[in-house]
Amino acid sequence: MARSAADLYALVLSALNYLQDDGAQFRRGAEKAGLTREEFWLLNRFRYFPGSVAPGDFLTFGPYASVSTYEQRLESLVAKKFAEAVDTGRYRSAEAGRKLVDQLYRDYFAAIARHDRLNDTDVQRLGALADRVVAFLVRQPDVPSPITNATRSAFPDITRPWVYAERRVTALAVFRDDAHIAAWREDGWSGPRIAVSSALFKTAEPLPYDQLREAVAQLNDKDFKSALSALHSGGEVAHNAEDIYRLTTAGWQARQVIEDMTDRNYAVIFNALSPDELKEIITLLEQVRGPAAA
Repeated sequence: MARSAADLYALVLSALNYLQDDGAQFRRGAEKAGLTREEFWLLNRFRYFPGSVAPGDFLTFGPYASVSTYEQRLESLVAKKFAEAVDTGRYRSAEAGRKLVDQLYRDYFAAIARHDRLNDTDVQRLGALADRVVAFLVRQPDVPSPITNATRSAFPDITRPWVYAERRVTALAVFRDDAHIAAWREDGWSGPRIAVSSALFKTAEPLPYDQLREAVAQLNDKDFKSALSALHSGGEVAHNAEDIYRLTTAGWQARQVIEDMTDRNYAVIFNALSPDELKEIITLLEQVRGPAAA
C-alpha cells in the first residue's frame, strides 16, 4: 500500500525521535547555559548567516512570531554574553555562543555515532538516499525551500555514517516546515494569523482569552489583535460572553485546506527517488524507528 505524504512525514519524525533522543541533549545544554528554548533556537540559527543578522531575518525560519519578540530575545542573548550587537538593529553570535553551539553539536554527534539499529552498509545507504532527496528538494521549483536549504548549508563535514544520515533525515523533516509555509502563503494567510488559528486548531477544547494569548506569546499585542481580527472577519473564530474562543466550522475547514495543501507540497518528496528507491528508504527508516507502537 502506497504511503501518503503525511504518513511519510510521521515516519521521518519517528525515526528522528530515536536518533535524536527527542532533543533531550540540546534541552539540557541550553538549560545549563541559562537559555530559554526560544533563545537557544535563535542562537542556533546564527549558523545560517555568514555575517550579522537583523531580527526580521529570523522570520524566514520562524514566521509565527513578531519581529519585536525576536529583538527582545536577541537583546537577552546579548545580556547573557552569547550574542553581540554589531550595529543598530544587527546582531551576531558572540564567541561564547559559538563555543556553546559547537560543543553541544560535538557531544550530540558523538552520541548519534553510537546508534546500531542498522549495519554500516545500510546506514550508509540511508544517508546516500536521504542526501539525494535533500538535493532534489532544494532544487525543485514547485515549493520554496529556504529552511531546508539553510539546514543543508550547515551540514557538518563529518562522514561518520550515523551522523551523515541523521543530518539528512533531519532535513527531510524540516522540509515539512517549508511545505506548510508555502501552503498558507499561497492561500493568503499571514504568520500571526496562522499562529492564532493553530493554537485553537491543535486543542480539542475552546480556549479562554488569557490562555489563547499565552499560547501565542511570541506575538506582540499588535500582531495578536490584528490576527484575531482577521480571523473574526473571515468568520473563522467565535467567542462567547465569557471570552472563550473556538474555531468555527468555517475556521476548521479553512485550516483543513491548509493542511491538505501542506501534504500536497510535501508530496514532491516522492519525485526525488524511483519507486524501488522510495521503498528502500522507507524500509530503512522503519528499521531506524523500531517497532511501531500498537
